[in-house]
Amino acid sequence: MSKAEEVIETIDAGDFSNVDHLINESLQQDDDQTKFSLAETLLSRGLSVQAKVVYEHLLKLYPDEGQILSRLAEIAVSDGDSDLALNYISQITPSSPSYAENLLVSADIYQSQGMYEVSEQKLLEGVRTYPEEDVFRFAIAELYFDENKFSKAIVFYNFLLDDGIEEYSGISLKLRKASSLAGMGKYEEAISEFEQLNAIELNEDAQYQLGFLYNQVKNYNKSITTLEKLLDTNRDYPTAYVVLADDYLNIKDNQQAFKYAQLGLNLNELDEKLYETAFDSGISEDPKEAIKIIEKGIKTVEHPLTLVIRLSDFYVTHGQYKNNLDLLENTDINNNPKLIWNLSKSYYETDDIAQAQENIGLVFDEYKDNLDFLNDMIDILRSAGDKDALKAALQLYLRKNPDDEDMQDLLDQMR
Repeated sequence: MSKAEEVIETIDAGDFSNVDHLINESLQQDDDQTKFSLAETLLSRGLSVQAKVVYEHLLKLYPDEGQILSRLAEIAVSDGDSDLALNYISQITPSSPSYAENLLVSADIYQSQGMYEVSEQKLLEGVRTYPEEDVFRFAIAELYFDENKFSKAIVFYNFLLDDGIEEYSGISLKLRKASSLAGMGKYEEAISEFEQLNAIELNEDAQYQLGFLYNQVKNYNKSITTLEKLLDTNRDYPTAYVVLADDYLNIKDNQQAFKYAQLGLNLNELDEKLYETAFDSGISEDPKEAIKIIEKGIKTVEHPLTLVIRLSDFYVTHGQYKNNLDLLENTDINNNPKLIWNLSKSYYETDDIAQAQENIGLVFDEYKDNLDFLNDMIDILRSAGDKDALKAALQLYLRKNPDDEDMQDLLDQMR
């Protein structure tokens, strides 16, 4: 029995106390091929520290051996030492039988460092130099997929699929293709690909993607069926609730939309879209609860401006001007034109004409083509007694809506 075999037997027995000693004996007594086999076995068992000892010993004997350099580079990558890994890789020449492995490892290193263009060039060299090696076509497809360069990714996924390869390294290439089409905005084509996946390929993430795509093409009933099936197996899939709530809102089933939005918020209280949907659907089901929910959202999400606008618009359209003033008084409106308009109207309706006039003027340039805005502005200027500004506002309004007899009469009275 070789010392290398003793090392493996000892490891298999769960006794690691004498492993390092036996490895040293193997390095002294076993032939080089046995040592290499030992290193490979150790690495495959996840014992990279011990494997590294053997590979470094062999590298002294065979300093130009590409396979040894490549293995040491792999270990350096796993240790987080990219510079050392690249040093090993740089010593492997194109004439080496291990050059293909060199390209793969170096591409992986550059990708881990965010140097995607260099990684891409390494993999494309591999595609050109080793056209029979599927690993390069798969690796470059995955690189493009990770970079959201979906049109390029599909080219290489199709190469593999055309060769009858539907799975690589446990990854469904048909699913990758479907996801790439979705990423490109080709929703109908993506749906067609998703619908052809088998039960194993159509995992939870794929089911969610399919449900989302049905939502995007406004096939809300299919989206509901798909996502409710997903939730039957995993109730804790938070993004499914976002889409489901939107589906039900779009088919005007506010009760179900409100329910799913609330369930989603129980899993993720930072989702702005869920607060919006809960408010939009809940205002007809349970107004007090809907307002309570959106008020919580305003306090909870990082950038609540959209929610503030939603609630402010509700208050203004429902004549709750004091509530709107209270809301905006305690909120950073960030010079948002819509909120300033709402603020101005609320001041006007609560008889603070000076504040109303001051604020309405701030957003004139933004809304001067909006008839509703001009109508509010005319009301405010009329109450303020600013005849010159009122006349100018009426003239602007009538240029855009010349058939409004009431506004024309008002302008005539000023002449």
